[in-house]
Amino acid sequence: MGGQVLQGQPGAGGSTEPVRQERVGDVLVLVLAYPPVNALGQMVRAGLMAGLARAQAEDVRAVVIMGEGRGFSAGADIAEFGRPTLAPVFGAVMARIEGLGKPVIAAISGMALGGGCELALAAHYRIAEAKAVIGLPEVSLGILPGAGGTQRLPRLIGAEAALRLMLTGVPVGAAEALALGLVDQVVEGDLLEAALALARQGPAVRRTGEAWAGMRDMAAFRAAVTAARAGLDRILPAPGRIVDCVEAAALLPLAQGLEMERVAFEDLVMTPEAAGLRYAFFSERKAFGVAGAMAKGVSIGRIGVWGADEQTSDLCGQALAAGLSVALCDPDRGRLVAALERIAGRQEASVANGAMTEAAREAEWMRLTSTLAVDPLAGVDLVLMAPGMEDLGGAVPVAAVGGLVPGVDAAISVAGASGLAEMALRGDGGAAAGLLVVLARRVQWRLVIGSGVELALRTALAEAEVALEAEGIAAATIVAALAACGLGAGVPAGAMPVGGAGIVALCLAALAAEGARMLADGRALRPLDIDVVAVQAGLMPRWQGGPMYQADRLGLLVLRRDLRARAEAVFAVDPLIDGLIADGKGFASLNGGA
Repeated sequence: MGGQVLQGQPGAGGSTEPVRQERVGDVLVLVLAYPPVNALGQMVRAGLMAGLARAQAEDVRAVVIMGEGRGFSAGADIAEFGRPTLAPVFGAVMARIEGLGKPVIAAISGMALGGGCELALAAHYRIAEAKAVIGLPEVSLGILPGAGGTQRLPRLIGAEAALRLMLTGVPVGAAEALALGLVDQVVEGDLLEAALALARQGPAVRRTGEAWAGMRDMAAFRAAVTAARAGLDRILPAPGRIVDCVEAAALLPLAQGLEMERVAFEDLVMTPEAAGLRYAFFSERKAFGVAGAMAKGVSIGRIGVWGADEQTSDLCGQALAAGLSVALCDPDRGRLVAALERIAGRQEASVANGAMTEAAREAEWMRLTSTLAVDPLAGVDLVLMAPGMEDLGGAVPVAAVGGLVPGVDAAISVAGASGLAEMALRGDGGAAAGLLVVLARRVQWRLVIGSGVELALRTALAEAEVALEAEGIAAATIVAALAACGLGAGVPAGAMPVGGAGIVALCLAALAAEGARMLADGRALRPLDIDVVAVQAGLMPRWQGGPMYQADRLGLLVLRRDLRARAEAVFAVDPLIDGLIADGKGFASLNGGA
């Protein structure tokens, strides 16, 4: 907040209210103070309503709403997902802000996402710090903005830009937001000072719901809606409902448009696609969070690589690009030279396509040491050991690449294009585990606890296809059925063939059966980790949640029946499934509460 010190800040009053009310002269400042991301939970919504009531009752010139800590607001409180919304509801808060008879200024720092963006849209003016990001990512959860976003945003910036923000879910930076007309001012200096300066000018109340700037060219508005509708994803329902609501912004009064948005939101929340996307969201938080807890107090600056092959040379390149120093060692000169050539080739390609400057390439090369001896490995933080190399037996923590080996307590395997990494542990993995987590963060891997989970799932799917072919089902029919729902093929493509639903169900059953075996033998930590790997690796669309989630939706009794109908090993029923059925539980019961 720069030079302004508000009563109630930590150290200046000690208030723990989720929304602090502070008078700065004749301006009332409402500070969202609900860490870590100022989510708009019930207490925050109630605090905003109380602050607005005070603003209406007292002799204040204007209201400033701003966030403390990491940003303005990252949107809805995830703890409320899937539960009835407690009063005051989002729409009532936004209506109260917009309807206030005194100017309300949203001072946006950090993130203003989802409901946070809609909160800013309800304000009469919006100013943003230069590093702010603003967006409406609800489509990634299978829903749409449900607090006025589909109605206020197109009125402000037009259908084309509004649809892009809502259909992609990708946020924009402050400069682009200014160019679009989403914010009125970008501030390089003190954000609160700028907001107070605007408030003291006595600006008129300017309600976004009454704006027409985005609808001046109705032909362009209609053309954008038509184009968006023509390019819709026919699998997921949310994009189509978003387009419908944006179109309604130009056809209906605000109140009717908001009601249409509310109904669409409530419909979408109940769809299986939205349920799958919510599950994927929470599962990823839990899966990635387990590894993250190991990294506390751990740092890494230099790694060693013992053994040169394609995977370890790629790991070297990623570590160099992340600013780490790397010692690459291999007693075989031919392997070492081939690895160095691979690293250099990738760097050259990056320079050629503009992704890297020549100076950056030279800087990376200066941080790379390559030798036939193991001496340089004595001074590194962590050694990554390639398959087939002998254990160094030294004091430096060692992690195997590809899978656990005798004498090593942690291993990493990385899927090339996806950035998904699996970390296998013996016990707690020792010192190498925390270092691997920090390394993963530096190189932007998405790290899950597991050993060979992706490979096992891919193998199970391939074996299921072979088994179905042996039953007389044409290979082309199997491929078409899997492609229609995106199973094993990424983006869904084509129509489902006759009998395709049964083929998909059996392939999902094979994946769940393999998942049960991995849980039983310890290759996977929890069912949700298997699901995260399946989605992150592109084996299943995100909205399907994953094979273990789908098995629970189907019911384990049905799963066991379908598996027992086939003799092939890929369809074998692990005793774990029998045990869960006997206890009246599903795979989700093994995920724990963390």
